[in-house]
Amino acid sequence: MKLITATPTAWDTHLIEHGGHFLQSWAWGEFQERLGNKIWRLTVEDNNDTVAQLLVVKLSLGFGQSILYAPRGSIINKDQPLAIAQPAALLLLDEIKKIAQTEQVVFFRIDPPATIADITTERFYASQNFIKNQKDIQPRHSLILDLEPSVEQLLNRMKPKSRYNIHLAEKHGITVERSDHPEDFQKFINLIHLTSGRQGFAPHSDIYYRLQFAALHPVGIQQLWLARQQNKILAAILVNSFGDIATYVHGASDNRYRELMAPHLLQFAALQDAKQRGLNRYDFWGIHPDPHHSWAGLTRFKRGFGGQEIEYLGTLELPFRPLLYKLYRLISKFH
Repeated sequence: MKLITATPTAWDTHLIEHGGHFLQSWAWGEFQERLGNKIWRLTVEDNNDTVAQLLVVKLSLGFGQSILYAPRGSIINKDQPLAIAQPAALLLLDEIKKIAQTEQVVFFRIDPPATIADITTERFYASQNFIKNQKDIQPRHSLILDLEPSVEQLLNRMKPKSRYNIHLAEKHGITVERSDHPEDFQKFINLIHLTSGRQGFAPHSDIYYRLQFAALHPVGIQQLWLARQQNKILAAILVNSFGDIATYVHGASDNRYRELMAPHLLQFAALQDAKQRGLNRYDFWGIHPDPHHSWAGLTRFKRGFGGQEIEYLGTLELPFRPLLYKLYRLISKFH
């Protein structure tokens, strides 16, 4: 069992075969590098077979301190027998610890694609001294729609109001299309600023969205969807496709035309497209069960389309510099 250097094709093929997330894809690593973040692609091979792999990103904490982060990564490959999976996981952890020492990082963070029902995975991380952090980078709760039913069945399973809003948008002459035109992407960014100002959240920088699209769109992962009424763009979303799942990652709309219900038609078009391309699931990404949370409105919107709600294990952290880690946790409580 040893660490090897993987090729882009081999990396994504293994990831897809084992249900891996787009946040672990080769293209996501390239996006992180374009942002100026150092990355490591760790691959464990046993008898010429890849048995574990992990994308690790170095991120700044500020004040000259950094962390290592594996977004939606999995250290232990549950598709392998325990006799193979556990040594491979420990080899990955050993390499992460070596990197941490060289890079002088405060801690290693991971938010595995495992649900709270996955006791085996939770116990493994606990056995390696990982600590749960209640503050998450990736959403702890999500809503995933099964795309196996027919389009008619999908419509019938939606809440009546959502179904009505889709038809209302169609009656208003709203059209939906995919686009890769730079001027349309700029309009998406403009809408993001409108939406963030209205809803009171801080958006990513413009360059963040641009670099993400530049890394993910050419390889077929990210698509820009637009809703128009004649020449006016009313709403836009970014949807990532990887393996058998499409994920709604970013969205924005012009509140002046909210009565036209363009976002409902956009989501319906995107999930239909995913179904037509043979994908099995549509992930609406973050929701929150607390009706008083800032995501309450967004959660109601997403729940209107149906689907199964899931809760992930959440954020797990392995400290390397205990005093600085305690200081980080203390400061993060007030932010």
